[in-house]
Amino acid sequence: MILIANRQEDVFSFLDERLNSRLQSCARIRFSQYNFSELVTILTDRARWGLEPNSIGQSELEMIANRAAGDARVAIGILRNATQRAVREGGNEITADVIRKAVPEAKNEIQQQTTDKLTEHQQVVYDIIASNDEIGGGELYKKYCREVNDPKTRRTVRNYVSKLEQYNLVVAEGNTKARVYRPVA
Repeated sequence: MILIANRQEDVFSFLDERLNSRLQSCARIRFSQYNFSELVTILTDRARWGLEPNSIGQSELEMIANRAAGDARVAIGILRNATQRAVREGGNEITADVIRKAVPEAKNEIQQQTTDKLTEHQQVVYDIIASNDEIGGGELYKKYCREVNDPKTRRTVRNYVSKLEQYNLVVAEGNTKARVYRPVA
């Protein structure tokens, strides 16, 4: 059996204790974020196989890798959006200016794809955080309980917020009772 997860806690927290105990002894391979040169290599391969020769330069690929901050999905999304923008504008090159314009589009697209994957309750929690500049955990839970018919426990809502953080949709600051949540801009 092979299990793949962004966070192993998300997988193991819902398993039966007996199965969880058995899986604890399994080998685990952890992958860290891509570094700059790895992202450039990924982008170079994508450009070589998917674009016309000389349509994007090395410095532009490096610019995309910088803007992606270790996230290959973001990097590939920026490259895709920059390519589409260049084609729409009638150009045959992906310039730094085209990339700068494509970055917000790509990030918004990825954010939308991510929010589309949320469960109904996770979406409610996200919407509450997104509609506030800043919200504390207690107030978040109160608003959540008012929004849904069958509210989950505080712990489950905290797990939802952790998932939203993992998806880079929200940020949390502070600890325990002083913790506040903000939407990622």
